[in-house]
Amino acid sequence: MKISPSKIISLLFFIFSGFYLYTAHQIQVFTFDENAAFNAKTFPIYLGYAGLIFSALYVLLPETRPSNVDLTVLDYKKTITLVILMILYGLTILRVGYFLSTSIFLVLSYIVLGERKWLWIFLLSFPFVAIFMYLLHGLLNIYLRDPFLKFIGVMG
Repeated sequence: MKISPSKIISLLFFIFSGFYLYTAHQIQVFTFDENAAFNAKTFPIYLGYAGLIFSALYVLLPETRPSNVDLTVLDYKKTITLVILMILYGLTILRVGYFLSTSIFLVLSYIVLGERKWLWIFLLSFPFVAIFMYLLHGLLNIYLRDPFLKFIGVMG
């Protein structure tokens, strides 16, 4: 019996989703948010369950059209570079803050993926992260501690 590469990837995604769901249950929430309909744990928990369900379905159900992937043409260098960027992003987000670390991560990711138009790189990183942070902080009242924005006086 030959197992297709996409089934193996789905199995790995199932394991990753299980770990993600476990860590999502470990998220600390404020006392007044524990019984709220939506808090810091809600979306990660649902995302973990969705990952488990969809990857399990893909592993268990038969493939209608097996895919043939030529592993020699895949760009492993870009993949490894993006994984290293994600690890560095995870290590710097608490010290530098959400805004600056996410914007720099997006800029570097766009460059690694081959985008060369600096206008698009800038527009899809700094303003996009600022708008998303405003939605989280300003509209949804989800506080993100950001030392950089506190240092320049934008957030208290």
